[in-house]
Amino acid sequence: MPDSPRIRLATNVLLALYAVVALLPIAWMIASSFKTDRELLDGPLFALGDAGFANYVKAFAARPFVLYLFNSIFAALVSVAITLVVGVCAAYAFAKLRNAWTEILWYAILASIMIPLEAIVIPLFLEVHSFGWQDTYAGIVIPTALNAAGIFILRQAIHAIPEELFDASRMDGASEPTIIWRVVVPIIRSNLMVVAVLTFSFSWNSYLWPLIVTTSDELRTLPLGMAAFQMTLNTRYSEIMAVSVFQRYFIQSSISSAVKG
Repeated sequence: MPDSPRIRLATNVLLALYAVVALLPIAWMIASSFKTDRELLDGPLFALGDAGFANYVKAFAARPFVLYLFNSIFAALVSVAITLVVGVCAAYAFAKLRNAWTEILWYAILASIMIPLEAIVIPLFLEVHSFGWQDTYAGIVIPTALNAAGIFILRQAIHAIPEELFDASRMDGASEPTIIWRVVVPIIRSNLMVVAVLTFSFSWNSYLWPLIVTTSDELRTLPLGMAAFQMTLNTRYSEIMAVSVFQRYFIQSSISSAVKG
């Protein structure tokens, strides 16, 4: 039964109300970033204050947020690259190159998804320290770059590809790497985008591991820089709002648009 005009109108009204409610906190945060602390506490909620862009200038002068941003983007992009390259190869091996140990290794990979980072952070840190990677980009990125969830998504996608397609490629003389990059990757492109977005988001929001493995301010990521800025004495909440606007909406929206495009 097709929807009547009244049902469509009611649905659109409800969606519009939901959008307004969801956007109210964002609008308040943006307005607060242009206020003084007194205006933030006593003034109207959504009115722009008299501070203008002074909060942004003061916040960026207090901390090197541009450097923090570079570190976060660099760590996230490298994590995405490692996850996609190694993940595709591992997923192809688990899906199509089966042997006596495949199932055992696959169940071990699945079991590792249930182990939180907090449970292995100490042995992981000791391993990184033995490699001399403490307080380096390698120490931030490599230990947490490849995730089992990405391998699982890619393995399921490759497993659904008909076996006849691989047999035809081998009959034409294609090697296994050629099959991966010329046959598998074009077919699972949408799955690769899903894994890339999930990996980027996980790396971008990572807080615990960069906090443990880094000691210098030059290697801090944006979440660590935000936390350090908030913990300073005489915190100015209007400046925190300015940095929050920069971090959560301007930068993340730009990066998400670039990934989707």
